[in-house]
Amino acid sequence: MSFHLDYLLDLPGVKVETCTQIEGKIYFKLSALASEIVCPHCNNYTEELHQNRPILVRDLSVFGRFVYLQVPRRQFYCPNCQRYITEKLEFIDKKRRHTQRYEQNIYARVQQSSISQIGREEELSYDEVKGIFTQVNFSQKKNCWESVKRVSIDEISMRKGKGSFVTVVSDIEGGNLIEMIDSHRQQDIVEVLMRQPLKVREQVEEVSVDMWGGFPKVIKQVFPNAQLVIDRFHVMKAVNKDLNKLRRGIGITDRGSKYLLLSNRINLEHAQIEKLEIILQKSECLRIAYEMKEEFREIYETNMTVTIAQTEFKDWLNYAQIFFQESASTIVNHFEGICNYFLNRTTSGVMEGINNRIKLIMRQGYGFSNFDNFRDRVLACFSN
Repeated sequence: MSFHLDYLLDLPGVKVETCTQIEGKIYFKLSALASEIVCPHCNNYTEELHQNRPILVRDLSVFGRFVYLQVPRRQFYCPNCQRYITEKLEFIDKKRRHTQRYEQNIYARVQQSSISQIGREEELSYDEVKGIFTQVNFSQKKNCWESVKRVSIDEISMRKGKGSFVTVVSDIEGGNLIEMIDSHRQQDIVEVLMRQPLKVREQVEEVSVDMWGGFPKVIKQVFPNAQLVIDRFHVMKAVNKDLNKLRRGIGITDRGSKYLLLSNRINLEHAQIEKLEIILQKSECLRIAYEMKEEFREIYETNMTVTIAQTEFKDWLNYAQIFFQESASTIVNHFEGICNYFLNRTTSGVMEGINNRIKLIMRQGYGFSNFDNFRDRVLACFSN
């Protein structure tokens, strides 16, 4: 057959014998180049062919047309060790009916679309596409916990409505998702995370979380050497919630007043600062509360030690009870974890990007009714 077809097909160890087209599909009949193989048992060469039973294998499409390969499946006999050996082809995995590059293509496309959509495009059943994805995912699976020292744990809703949260675990330094758990119950999280070897869990130094009450027990049980760090975003969120509650109670409903009050003053433009001043002139209580909010934020922005931060936060709490009753109580209850932020200024900021990407994957997949499929799909996307 033409050398050009061999060159374009680019498959090792075989050449094209014939090329035919049937009902818009392209079929290549291939033959092996080698007349002998090395016995994997005794390392001797053998040319004694026992049988050849060609198989039909799916390959990448060409110009929008499906491509199938009739591949020789040869079995040799080794007279030295008296064993039968099936020839191994480099471009097809054992017991598979698709080339490796075709399965890699399906695997990559499933990450950007849905199994059903790829099935329609390739005229494959749902189970076929899922099987290909699972096979490649298993073969490429690696230990994403390797060298992880700083971890963030959060939750995300898999479906609309309450009671459908999954727990997500990320590597802060690597910016990657490393685990998903089909629950936000303390015991379920512990059970899944404890599957990691003790050596892996002992290397984790910090775990950044929100102020959910179950996290301290999870971290203590799973990560024996880790410091619990309360994410600063959630702490500021609690303080801002109290400030906004005060704004509503006073009756200030100016357009944009919520945004101006809760934003970091250093990020506001000159015109916004002037508008903010007009709002604060309406209530001295609101002005005092706003200044206290900015003082609290400034503690986070200042480079200081844990000990100094503890002193600063305690001084702030002494005056915060009037305007920030709920958030002050929350800060007291999580005081150690909040101050641990100043060990390495660790935050869960990476989680915002990860959660947004997970939601995008959900939309691309038109939702997932099976959590294991959802987990495999998401972890595969983050492993690339």
